[in-house]
Amino acid sequence: MRHRGLAVRWLRGGALVASLLAVTCTIAAAAPRREGPARSAASPLPKVTEIPPGSGSHGYPYDAATTKASFPGAPTINLAHFGYVEREFLMSGTTSIYRPSGFWGPDGRWNVSVAQSGVPYTTRLLVRYPSNPAKFNGTVVVEWLNETTGGDQDPVWSEIYHQVLAQGYAYVGVSAQLGSMTEDKTWDPKRYGALGDSGDGQSYDIFTQAAQVARADTGGLLGGLRPKTVIGTGDSQSAFRVDTYVNAIQPVSHAFDGFLAIGRGAAAAPIGNGLVALSPIPAFIRTDNTTPFIQLNTEGDIEELGAALIRQPDNADLRTWELAGASHIDVHEGLYEGNTISREVPNLPAPRCLFGVPFNGGTLPDSMGVYELEDAALVALQKWIRQGVAPPSGNRIATTPLFNIVERDRYGNALGGIRLPDIQVPTQTYTPINFFVPSQQSLSPAQLLSLLESIFTTLSTGVITNTTLRDEGLCLLEGFSTPFSQSTLTALYPTHADYVTKFIAAAKSDLATGFLTRADYNQAVAGAKKAAIP
Repeated sequence: MRHRGLAVRWLRGGALVASLLAVTCTIAAAAPRREGPARSAASPLPKVTEIPPGSGSHGYPYDAATTKASFPGAPTINLAHFGYVEREFLMSGTTSIYRPSGFWGPDGRWNVSVAQSGVPYTTRLLVRYPSNPAKFNGTVVVEWLNETTGGDQDPVWSEIYHQVLAQGYAYVGVSAQLGSMTEDKTWDPKRYGALGDSGDGQSYDIFTQAAQVARADTGGLLGGLRPKTVIGTGDSQSAFRVDTYVNAIQPVSHAFDGFLAIGRGAAAAPIGNGLVALSPIPAFIRTDNTTPFIQLNTEGDIEELGAALIRQPDNADLRTWELAGASHIDVHEGLYEGNTISREVPNLPAPRCLFGVPFNGGTLPDSMGVYELEDAALVALQKWIRQGVAPPSGNRIATTPLFNIVERDRYGNALGGIRLPDIQVPTQTYTPINFFVPSQQSLSPAQLLSLLESIFTTLSTGVITNTTLRDEGLCLLEGFSTPFSQSTLTALYPTHADYVTKFIAAAKSDLATGFLTRADYNQAVAGAKKAAIP
């Protein structure tokens, strides 16, 4: 337990940085919601051309759905079994590059003007969709692929793919940023040699155009499917960009019908290059936004990224969900992305963390199921857009008023927040931050946010070359879980039937509220019945 005490002290220290950034902001009343389908901008659609499936030195797309396990326990996907196809396209066109117009304040009412126009680019789109149109549910999810660790990853897909495949969604992953394009080109110059742009000032129009070509099925992008609903999404750094998009670009482009951002922080992304904007901090979502938006933050995002600072009242088109017990990267995402990275970069070692990762036999990353709440958010968002039924509001994770320190129960688990059955009926302590072995004792409270920004700003410039920085950043974000002692389990659950009864009651509550899908409820209950508890 000595290590857990160190972890808690370090977590609380990290929260001090976020508290120094706090400013006051008056939140205006929500504006009436705009009805009807999203409007597309008047600019010409870009050219979309399929990349021949077997082309390049590898013969498959970077981050293709995993069909083989690179290590024991790694997840695999048989797209054909679900009636899905995977294709890849080049998207080429021109964009504008924007600059702030007027004052950008914490309220998110950000205007832009065009700094440059007609700037050319070529990027790639990775698409997955049901081959039978009768299975298509009418919604396409457009993910802003994540370049943070020097790769071109699809973390949202890694969490929601079960829901996507079972319910007939289409999916488009867009390499919107230069770092993603650079990594792709380095990995397979034959396949991706044409990729490139002038920098991340183009990323916002690239994201817009990806939505437009998906909606129009330009170049047969979705095999003849014509979506009724287009949802924009991004995780971590990509969520920072989605936040800026919602505040500054969506009011002009009207390209999306809804948004889902996972794992954001106190700041948003700059309108040009860079990881996070230096100001404004905090960056709220504008209250006159009329596009349904769910932002999902974990306990780790509260502790590491200052997400408590961007809490604002829910309104007619905004929900903020906070998941207690969860790290920024959960084990579900870690296993999926670990499998794709092991395939794409086989010589890249798994992160070396003080409390282990699943690939080296150590302690698992935080096992609280962020994927379960992402599945629920996707269902709720589609229902919100299609039927006008607003999602439930979630409780906030309990934090102290002064420094936003997470308050915990006697087992070390967070209080408050959205509580999945695993934390309502706990069998372990969930700690949202792990440590890189050589440096776990070297971080002072004033270094956390600046360290993360420094690490990922360096890694986002292109190819993964500094594995130490990569390990340090990923360990900070993945967390770990510590099982309860047998005596604690027995005291909490005298019999296995007692544990299962309590778990099912908690799961039913989340199902009824809308924080668990039926499929995830069934899977969770089945797991509880098989668990050797007490």
